[in-house]
Amino acid sequence: MYGAKVSVRPELTYDDMRQAPENSGNTEENMSLYWHPSVYMHSKSTNTYSLAPIWFGSSYYVWETGSATAFPNGFNMIASGNQAKSRSEAVCDGPSECERDDCETDDDSFFPKNACSELEVKIVFPTCWDGVNLVSDDMMSHIAYDVEEGRFDADCPTSHPVKLPEVHFYFRIKNYKGGSYTFSDGSSVMHSDYFSGWDETKLQSILDGCSNESDAASPDQFCEDFLTYRQTKVSGVQSEDDDIREKLEAIQLHTNPDMKKTVSDEAVDNIASLVRGSCTGTLCPEGGCVGGDDSVDNGGDNSGDDSGGETDNSGGDTSENEDVTDGGDGSSVKVGAGALTLSVLLSMMFAY
Repeated sequence: MYGAKVSVRPELTYDDMRQAPENSGNTEENMSLYWHPSVYMHSKSTNTYSLAPIWFGSSYYVWETGSATAFPNGFNMIASGNQAKSRSEAVCDGPSECERDDCETDDDSFFPKNACSELEVKIVFPTCWDGVNLVSDDMMSHIAYDVEEGRFDADCPTSHPVKLPEVHFYFRIKNYKGGSYTFSDGSSVMHSDYFSGWDETKLQSILDGCSNESDAASPDQFCEDFLTYRQTKVSGVQSEDDDIREKLEAIQLHTNPDMKKTVSDEAVDNIASLVRGSCTGTLCPEGGCVGGDDSVDNGGDNSGDDSGGETDNSGGDTSENEDVTDGGDGSSVKVGAGALTLSVLLSMMFAY
């Protein structure tokens, strides 16, 4: 998880997120939650699955200034890599030969077989909403991609007429080893959940007011007049990616929730098989499970929260028209492209 520091149980509410002591990123206003399935490295020789440590996460919000509607309080949605418009991909930076004992893989359609100095995984959420439902049974029916190529400024279908800001979510694996990798559901399909923790009125003011003259989303424009940064951000000044995680770690005032005490005490690392399909484990009672793992690292996934502007997570892809990441270097950017005034909010996040 990235974002508001809350125990993510079935009864979690929007108010719980708003009342959390902090988020895991740099932007104070963004109390949203971002989730993606854990990534496992599979050893065929020992038939064990070990958690791949996540370096940090990033989210970008992209919108046309004055033309997007803020996520209503309590809004949820899921993006799936099965949809081409989600633009889901894994980009290998600094490729090299796999050096594991076992480099064979049955599926390299998403996770590359070779090693990478950094693997960046991306997915883009839909930008069109039916204007009525905060959720739906599958968390996808109440939203839709536009009628063109899944872009933030394209027309919405009549069934989902309300234009939302476009959320781009990224996470990175440093020193990706290559060979056999899989998501926790045993697939190679990226998907991600978003639970908005923004105050709707505050986010609307950002969507209507924040802009800059750039025609691309750059990680050096932060909308600092609209957002509160725990580490000072100045537009025009960009941080190096190598510093992001350390900066995020430095601003964590509260320990991460221990999910093995509050959600489930089942083993999740160095396991012989993956649990697939609907959850079948035992949920901890509200008072918490006895024992549990005191570690707050949860497999090394310590990226933070995505939020508008570069608030919580940052990093991730800073290509044209990308938005919020929060990760110690949260930043917000609004871009002008031709006659359009676009907003890009970058927020970097620390995972827990």
